[in-house]
Amino acid sequence: MFSQFSINQRMIILVALAGSVAGLIALALWTQQPDMQVLFTNLNGEDAAAIIDKLKETKVPYETTGGGATVLVPSAQVHDLRLQLATQGLPHGGGVGYEIFDRTSIGMSEFVQKLNYRRALQGELARTIAQMPEVERARVHLAMPERRLFANEQDKARASVILALRNGQALTKSQVQGVIHLVSSSVEGLQARDVTIVDGHGRLLSSTVAEDETAGLTNSQLEYQRNIEKDIETRIQTMLERIVGINKAVVRVSSLVDFRKIETTEERYDPNSQVARSEQRGQEKSSGVNGVSGGVPGVQSNVPPGTEQEPAQSSSNNSVTKNETVNYEISRTVSKIVEPVGAIKKLSVAVLVDGTYAAAQAGDGVSADSAAAESARKYTPRSEEDLKRIEEIVKKAMGFSAERQDQVQVVNVQFGLGPDELPTSAAEAASEGPNPWLPYLRYGVGALLFLMILLFVVRPLIAMLGAADRQEPDAGGSASLPLSGAAAAGSIPGAPDRAQIIDMARRNPDTTAVVVKQWLKSSSANG
Repeated sequence: MFSQFSINQRMIILVALAGSVAGLIALALWTQQPDMQVLFTNLNGEDAAAIIDKLKETKVPYETTGGGATVLVPSAQVHDLRLQLATQGLPHGGGVGYEIFDRTSIGMSEFVQKLNYRRALQGELARTIAQMPEVERARVHLAMPERRLFANEQDKARASVILALRNGQALTKSQVQGVIHLVSSSVEGLQARDVTIVDGHGRLLSSTVAEDETAGLTNSQLEYQRNIEKDIETRIQTMLERIVGINKAVVRVSSLVDFRKIETTEERYDPNSQVARSEQRGQEKSSGVNGVSGGVPGVQSNVPPGTEQEPAQSSSNNSVTKNETVNYEISRTVSKIVEPVGAIKKLSVAVLVDGTYAAAQAGDGVSADSAAAESARKYTPRSEEDLKRIEEIVKKAMGFSAERQDQVQVVNVQFGLGPDELPTSAAEAASEGPNPWLPYLRYGVGALLFLMILLFVVRPLIAMLGAADRQEPDAGGSASLPLSGAAAAGSIPGAPDRAQIIDMARRNPDTTAVVVKQWLKSSSANG
């Protein structure tokens, strides 16, 4: 049957069949290809080689992209492979940790041991820091001087940390402070001020923390101040939304907090209030004769007794002495006053309030059809009484104090349409999430291509082959007529003459050639 077609028809049939078979094979391979997902990315050469070796051992299909820095595996095995590789300590994170001591050699010098310890400590710190979600890679360099005999001759230990952050990510001051304390606490003799942190673009991150500390506000104090402002904002915001509606008010609070620690000691004396603390009184009296006075020195005073002498002369003395001592105590008051730390010195609150909206009427410059179709709304600002009432509510909620000179400002501003007032079409478009049928798009495209090949390639070939089967007996019957006519043109009435046979041969050259071949075969068989 295939030999009856011309050379051009045979080539078309062969090319069509080959293309159909190739397309079906490619379609089958494409639909059966597993969905590959990222196992690990941003790997260094050592980690990538170790992971690929493990995948080859377990005979798991994999692909590499990005110059070998990214490894892809079938999506169904991603989580299992991550757990299996994690139990084996992969990936290492681009550094050598304490596993360097698992392989010890005999004859290792003290210098090599210290160097390995420093390498291991740097690698472990880098791995710990790289676990932060904002950090992609981390490297730690430690400068640990030798111990000296005297403390005044000892050099300080220093550390440098280089952080490669992920795209669009940044570290807060508290996170930088945490990295500094992590490194300083892990190295003996390392102070927090001797740790330098630099990002991947060469910007110094540790300087911002040092500037805040020198300015007098630590991270904890800044966080305390922000918490106060956030708490007041939340209280005012939630209360106003009950009055003006959700997303109809914006509140911002700025606070001035006193973080000074003040201790005052006072000692007061009251001169009008005196109390006798002690009293001492004493009195001394003396009286009597001083004694007999002798004569004038000379002969008479030395006369033996028995002789007459002049009477002796005497003198008397009487005295009184009084002593009195009284000690008074003046009343004294001693007071020690410790003022609380973190007291609010001043609050400033700014509030933006939206107005009211009403459906626009046809007479307001908007046609009835457009107002119904697009849900047009007319803005109405709030009155002064409403703003005053809102201001009083805000003052009560924030704890307004005139002594602190607090400030409150309430302004009426048009916000426009909120999320709950969007047109129906926009709301439906916003509510639409990711299409769940996207993963099945591949199989749908494959089925469509299969049907196209079946309908436009295979089916026409089958129809062409069937038509050739039907034409074969007709061609044999039509060819017998000219042959019989040529054999006995005059014996059979109605037989075609020579001109008709030539005309039929011109019209159907392929059929005529087949008939001539069959006639020659039959003639040779009969001859």
